[in-house]
Amino acid sequence: MDLSALRNAYQSGGIEECRRHLEKERDEWKDFPLNVAVIGNSGVGKSSFINAIRRLTADDEGAAEVGVTQTTVDIRSYSHPNNQLLKFWDLPRVGTDRFPRQTYLRDIDVDRYDFFLLITCTLFMENDTWLGNEFRSRNKKYFFIRMKVGHGVSDNKRSHPRTHREEDVVKAIRESTENSLKENGYVDVPVYLMDSYELQKFEFLQLEERLIEDFPELKKICVRAVDACSQ
Repeated sequence: MDLSALRNAYQSGGIEECRRHLEKERDEWKDFPLNVAVIGNSGVGKSSFINAIRRLTADDEGAAEVGVTQTTVDIRSYSHPNNQLLKFWDLPRVGTDRFPRQTYLRDIDVDRYDFFLLITCTLFMENDTWLGNEFRSRNKKYFFIRMKVGHGVSDNKRSHPRTHREEDVVKAIRESTENSLKENGYVDVPVYLMDSYELQKFEFLQLEERLIEDFPELKKICVRAVDACSQ
């Protein structure tokens, strides 16, 4: 928000001119992209998640590359099919020769992104919690995502064919994930359990709905400013 322009509007036309200026600015924000950064170690499922939320497979044209080795070496964005202004950025992991921790935030241009998804397929590690702290210090919003839950369920079923109960496995994954985060001071950050190959199960659809419908908090800033100006 341009405070000098807002001040000039108030001086020239008072509250009404201030309100018109803010309403115009609010409408302009509707055309701004919302940039979601997807971050995690190699092999945790970042590219698969981006493909899943775009309803693509790795074989489809325009899909993010998926493989058994590190495939994310360049920063690239992908638009959601239902909202071209909702962009997902597939980011390299922290700690490579090209993206060392010391310069990682600068290398990825951290302030470019409005929102962050920190992804793992096991427990969140030191780099994940370090990133969370960095985002928190910058007042950035972020979620933790535990991927490949379906794989964990299948492994448990093979290991315990007689006693396996899917709901118990999912509960155990959630508890271990949340307990690990609490130990590192994360008690109020949302955690989603999901699997990119089983979209109807776990919490993939809930996250997608929240991103599409609830995420544009940035757009609401101008609305709140208009209301405050008129009071």
